[in-house]
Amino acid sequence: MNAKLKKVLSDMKKIEDKMELLQGKWNELNKQKTEFENLEIIGLIRGAKISTENLTDVITAYRSKSGVPFSSEKQEEMKNEEN
Repeated sequence: MNAKLKKVLSDMKKIEDKMELLQGKWNELNKQKTEFENLEIIGLIRGAKISTENLTDVITAYRSKSGVPFSSEKQEEMKNEEN
């Protein structure tokens, strides 16, 4: 095999390995970000001393007034996978 071709293939493999490592790190950081956001939301709700039943009412009222559709993270993931 040509030396230049070997070098290119070797470099491609190294970059591919780095990309996989970085993708793993990215995914882990994204999970951590979501966990911290969830903890912050929980803290705000507990700080406001809103019951689960009242929270549902508040969110429902907000959605109906603002016209913001409610979609879960799973629904968003499914939409992204379709595209």
